[in-house]
Amino acid sequence: MIPTVGLSSRITRRGAMAVVLSSDRRQVLLLRREIPFLWDLPGGGIEQNEDPADAAVRETREETGLEIAIERFVGQYLCQSVYGTGDQLTHVFRARVVGGTPKRFGLEMTELRWCDVNALPRRVEPLHRQMIADALADASAAFTRRIDFPRWKLYPARVAFLVMRVANEAIKRIFGKT
Repeated sequence: MIPTVGLSSRITRRGAMAVVLSSDRRQVLLLRREIPFLWDLPGGGIEQNEDPADAAVRETREETGLEIAIERFVGQYLCQSVYGTGDQLTHVFRARVVGGTPKRFGLEMTELRWCDVNALPRRVEPLHRQMIADALADASAAFTRRIDFPRWKLYPARVAFLVMRVANEAIKRIFGKT
């Protein structure tokens, strides 16, 4: 397990994300979430007793259909949770694609795209822009950062993610997990 050094005790959610880079490191894999305007890195919640790196690999496979190999641990990022009160601690890993077939559409994403790391879509949050920059930095030590969302974005995001989570759970119950 990766230690959580010097971070908030208000952590109510733990996540893992992958910054999946092309072999020349000029492109990053982004997905458009269920919320149509949001571009995001693949990732999600860490299951009980799951290693963060394993969670990043699993979540990337579930969301994109691609198999990845972790290259290195980038760092830990703390922000307010969009899934409720408290903070979310996200473990970020740099990775590369090693197999799989890209999904065209899924429960948690509506589009998958390779994007130029120097020309990211406007709708990539500053937190994820920082994660991508840190993954490209080749720093000798892992980063530990806190990046807060503006309040005007946080509360609407919490409502939107709650609605999408309820809808996704209903779809999974009706049709089975996809």
